Order: sequence, then structure tokens, then C-alpha cells
Amino acid sequence: GDTAGCTFCHTSSEERCSTCHQGHLFNPVVARKSEQCKACHWGKDHRDWEAYDISIHGVVCQTNKWDPTQFDLSKKLSEADYVGPTCQYCHLRGGHHNVQRLSTVYTSMGMSNADRGAPLWKEKRDTWVSVCDDCHSPRFARENLQAMHEACKDAGLKYTETFKVAENLMLDGMGEPMPKDLAPDWSGQH
Repeated sequence: GDTAGCTFCHTSSEERCSTCHQGHLFNPVVARKSEQCKACHWGKDHRDWEAYDISIHGVVCQTNKWDPTQFDLSKKLSEADYVGPTCQYCHLRGGHHNVQRLSTVYTSMGMSNADRGAPLWKEKRDTWVSVCDDCHSPRFARENLQAMHEACKDAGLKYTETFKVAENLMLDGMGEPMPKDLAPDWSGQH
């Protein structure tokens, strides 16, 4: 079941038009709505939609999306003049269909531990800034990117600390965090 759930989205989605364009209503206007991305990018393993939806960009989109003077989704992305970016505006910038080409530096909302000093990451950082400077100054974009970088480093340290605590509990014979005679958590697991 888990594998089937993964392969549904992670099998050449760029080659399947119906991933973003609804099969029975092949309409670019529909594909330009952020909600199209929500079909795959939400939930406990992909918090992208939730992060976007509560961000300033998501709030602007959600509160103004019904007003065609604020979001004219009939225009090509390269001609769009939105009051805030949709997922597509940034990730499909210019109307290309390669979502990963302009993906942000931080995967899974900041949990990637890739080497940020590698040339690939410098290129990705510069690309990220170039997307943001459609609406913001390059300085603003670089400062926010640096702030996210620092937050990711802090999160990585906390993540490592947490596993060390769990390892020590296991070594001390206290590896069962929820005894079977207590109520399970929301997921039904102990």
C-alpha cells in the first residue's frame, strides 16, 4: 500500500498531462490553480500545501483567488500579474513543464541535509533568488534564504539530538514509549 501510494505520484509525473491537467477538463486555467498541487503535496509525508496555505503567499492567494482582477488565470504564467504567487507561478516559471527545474533549495520543507557548499547548491540558491526577485529585491530573497538555511541547520541538530535521546532510552531498556496498556495515539499505533 505504501509503495503504491508513492508510485502514484513519483513515476514520471511530468510525462503524464493528467497529473496537473484534469483528464476530463484539459484546461490551462485549472492547471494554474494552486489547489491542483494539493492533490499530491499535502499530508503527513508532504507538508508543502499546508506550509504554502498558511504562508503570506498562500493567504494572499486564498483570500483573492475569486477576484479575476487579482488572479487572471486565463493568462499564461509568463504574462501573469497576480497579487501573490501560486505554486505554479514560482515552480513552473515562464510556463515550462519541468517543476523540478525551479524547485526550492530545501526539500521536504527544510529537512534536506545536502551539502550547501557544493556548486549545484550555489546554482540552486541563485535560481531561487531569481524567482523571488520577480516581486522582491534580491537582498530580501538572499536574506530569507539565509534565514531558512540557519533554521534548517538548527532543525538538523534537534533531529540528531532527538534520535540520540531515543537511542539512549533503548540502551537503558526503556524503548517502549507507549506501554500497551495505555491508549494509543491518534493513528492507532503505540
